Amino acid sequence: MKMKSKKTALFIGISLAVFTLSIFPMMTDTAKAASAPYKLGLVTSVTGFMSPMGSGARDAAKLVVDRINSQGGINGHPIELIVYDDGSDPSKGVMAYKKLIGEDKVLGIMGPVSTGIAMACAPIAEKAGVPVFSLNSSSWVVALKPWNLPNPPTKIRHWIFKAGIDPIFLYEGMYRILKDQGATKIAHMNVNNAMGKAMRRALEASHKRAGLEVVIWEEYGRQDTDLTVPLTKMKGTDFDAIVISGAEMAGAIGYKQAREMGITKPIVGMAPLAMSQIVQVLGKSLDGLMVGTFPVSLGDALPADDPQRKPVMELTKLVQENTNRKRADTGHAAGWDGVYLYVDALKRANPDLSDLKKARTQVRDAFATIKGLFGPSLLVT
Repeated sequence: MKMKSKKTALFIGISLAVFTLSIFPMMTDTAKAASAPYKLGLVTSVTGFMSPMGSGARDAAKLVVDRINSQGGINGHPIELIVYDDGSDPSKGVMAYKKLIGEDKVLGIMGPVSTGIAMACAPIAEKAGVPVFSLNSSSWVVALKPWNLPNPPTKIRHWIFKAGIDPIFLYEGMYRILKDQGATKIAHMNVNNAMGKAMRRALEASHKRAGLEVVIWEEYGRQDTDLTVPLTKMKGTDFDAIVISGAEMAGAIGYKQAREMGITKPIVGMAPLAMSQIVQVLGKSLDGLMVGTFPVSLGDALPADDPQRKPVMELTKLVQENTNRKRADTGHAAGWDGVYLYVDALKRANPDLSDLKKARTQVRDAFATIKGLFGPSLLVT
């Protein structure tokens, strides 16, 4: 009897073990889909010449994700943010995109902040069917082919999104500054990378309708520390103001050296030239630089009824309390906006995580229908 009892017990134990093993994977898959994190990728320039903007985007994105997760996540799912540094290098950006898509299996990607890197990465995500919110400025990243500036692109990619901020949009603000300064003849200097060339094309297509004449076109390298050669050429021409189209330390150095060379006429640049990391290095030598900027740079000066005031002040507080920065800038705004655009899309899409391809499509379709979202550097109406 004892032997029979033992055998019976052993048989039952084995049966239960086999039965448990057979249903356990199904239970695990269901549980995983119900509680798995929403994986999002961020490719940004933590190092390299675009780091003043790229590191800010990383810092703000991480802070916002931590904030959202502390409040319970989205649809009961935490957000898992996977960040890769592209080193301000297109080849590293491409590698990061491939890893996020193929290995990390993210639902979507944010970044890069550099136009050149974004243009190299966009075809990869488009082919793989992965939604992207690009943090760069130029519409070339969403365009499928060249188009007639200053009009918007006529044919765009299906999976790539970006804010409506474009060189044409940025120049409209800068033209108002130039008009206030009484300038009609412009000396233009752009960084000689994809972003700078896109900016130049936009200026070529739009300056005449603003009543401006460009008397000289010059370029500088993205990592230059001495811009006296192009500045000397500009100094020898008859101009009313200088426009610097760049988003890196070199462009800000150009302003500093122009003043050191005795050029006293107005100089207008892009918002990133006044980012906190650049100002921290160059300090008072940037006094007098005028930039076409975004609401985030105005902070508390924004009117009380401005719809972007609330997110600007929330971001400013978040940055001040968690970093060594005294104010939020363009890079921080890009990181904030990128995450909250995905938050809006994820809430509405409630993607099916058991089917990655389907989930990515659901997020992409939700992206395409975002409305009524206000951020520190964008508004979607």
